[in-house]
Amino acid sequence: MRLFSYAAPLALLATLSAACGGGSQPQNQQGSTTQSNGGGGSAASTDKNSYPVFPDADSGADPAVPADQGGRGFTGEGWDTSTDFDLIGDPRAVKGGVFRDLLLEFPGTLRIYGPETTVLNYQLQTKVYESLLGLHPTTLSYVPGLATHWQISPDRRTYRFRLNPNARFSDGQPVTADDVVASWVFAMDKGLQEAQLQAMLGVFDRPVAESKYIVRFTSKELRWINFYNLSGFLPVLPAAALKGIDGARYLKEYNFRVIPGSGPYEVRDADVIKGQRISIRRRNNYWAANHRRNVGTGNFDEIRWIVVRDQALAFEQFKRGDLDRYYVNISREWVEELNFPAVQRGLIQKRKVFTDAPGNIQGVGMNARRAPFNDVRVRKAMTLLMNRQLLIERLFFNEYVPMNTYFPGGVYVNPNNPKNEYNPQEALKLLADAGYTTRDQQGRLVRNGQPLTIEYLHADKGSERWLTIYQDDLRKVGITFNLRLVSYETMQQLIGERNYQAASIGWVQGTFPDPEALYRSTFADVPQSYNLTGLKNPRVDQILDAYETEFDQQKRVGLIRELDGILANEYVYILEWDAPFDRIAYWNKFGHPQSYFSRIGSYREMEDLWWIDPEKERRVREAMGNESAKLEVGPTEIRYWQEYAKRGGGAFVPPSQ
Repeated sequence: MRLFSYAAPLALLATLSAACGGGSQPQNQQGSTTQSNGGGGSAASTDKNSYPVFPDADSGADPAVPADQGGRGFTGEGWDTSTDFDLIGDPRAVKGGVFRDLLLEFPGTLRIYGPETTVLNYQLQTKVYESLLGLHPTTLSYVPGLATHWQISPDRRTYRFRLNPNARFSDGQPVTADDVVASWVFAMDKGLQEAQLQAMLGVFDRPVAESKYIVRFTSKELRWINFYNLSGFLPVLPAAALKGIDGARYLKEYNFRVIPGSGPYEVRDADVIKGQRISIRRRNNYWAANHRRNVGTGNFDEIRWIVVRDQALAFEQFKRGDLDRYYVNISREWVEELNFPAVQRGLIQKRKVFTDAPGNIQGVGMNARRAPFNDVRVRKAMTLLMNRQLLIERLFFNEYVPMNTYFPGGVYVNPNNPKNEYNPQEALKLLADAGYTTRDQQGRLVRNGQPLTIEYLHADKGSERWLTIYQDDLRKVGITFNLRLVSYETMQQLIGERNYQAASIGWVQGTFPDPEALYRSTFADVPQSYNLTGLKNPRVDQILDAYETEFDQQKRVGLIRELDGILANEYVYILEWDAPFDRIAYWNKFGHPQSYFSRIGSYREMEDLWWIDPEKERRVREAMGNESAKLEVGPTEIRYWQEYAKRGGGAFVPPSQ
């Protein structure tokens, strides 16, 4: 289930969204503080103890499996579990209805593995499949998933999981240890072209099914993050469906065929209309629907992603009521254009929601494998020639701040990173040092007879508002910066094949830093890996080695800060700007938690935590037919989690091993 799934460790922001574990409000010791905005089942108890963690425990167990092998009567003695965690969703949520969302491009595939996958694929993965454990989004402590209990050996190398005997795939077949083994074997198939995932999970020997319900993993290398990765990033697929499917066949035949899962949603063939829309539907036979971790979540009967390839057109369709939500990533729209009558009358609400989620990264990725960006002086010069503060003031209405760290939004920021203010004089000195000492008849900087010309890949025409300003500033100093607008699929392909000079690149940060795949030298020349810029730095590799085996959180913070400083001075990206919030507009027909999103959540959690409030929906429909009708206009800024911290809310605690 997406709500308690881990945040994706990283994902290209090509069609992108944040994807992370979900949830809503914490509770205090006296009982629930969960509150909803919106009607529905208002009589539902908000006491977490009203909702068992394991309803009908072991009722579906195979009677042939004894208790000491995980069967009925299993006591859990000597094992870890979690049964005291707070509610994640709002129990007063109402099931039903359709949530209509936007896709700017139809995806190249619905696969969960292989090239061309984006955050949409991760969203589908976490709604259709489940992992062994999850993280509670308020405390970041482990909570049960497909597994009810877990064990970690004293040497921290062997992990055992006891599967819930009631767990079922969508076809009604039980989830067993053999399915977990088959899922790991499949994920490790080289034909999937999943170098970074296989680096994460390949530290384990082939898992062993000790019984129908107990599976054992043993790691070949000691890493603090091993248990976290294994328990949260291995989607469990049915072994029966994987028979005869290797990685190459999966990439070829399963672009729009979806292997069944155990999660709350399913993808039906008829709901994939290529080029137009994709729907997923809530399962009526979801085995864990009444488990505490899922109460008040997964409320929509259908989540429908509608393809609108032009963002301006999408905005108009939202205003017309054809889309339920509009994620506002253009400051002009937020400040100047979201004040039309439907907003003023309260039919459409606008919210800027602040959370404690790790910040996302966006910037100009420079391919350091080839000239001219194999020279750090050129990369730094390109950075100093981007007038970020001017862009923020002129185009972004001072909504953002310049980004100077690769780990925004937490304790990992290196305060000594260069601030990279606009400085064309310093940039020209760097370029001269790099050999660009002459100019041609057109005034272009030249080295060895070749003008400094750069092709920049991007997939969002709207970004050309600021790109053309940057382009003009580069032209003034003698650099040609050609903008190449391509589809998301083409851009991903070219970047994955390393066939680019510079490109618009971003990624979603994980709940905890996991920089291995992004910056390890051995991934620099591996196609489709996440070391997109080709960084090779021996000290970075040393830091990654030390970080992986450091179980002290404070020491890990120090290592990441050092890494942040090195990355900032390597200038492999021109970091752009940051915003510690999500801006959304939505039709005023939804109920939602008081916090709107979870503590580490994003606007994507509307699909998981929100619901259609029948009374609100009725009022909106009536108001659409009566221009004099007005509904309540709520607050624009939501700072629930900042207030929670001020009230003494608990700090994040990294999961222990």
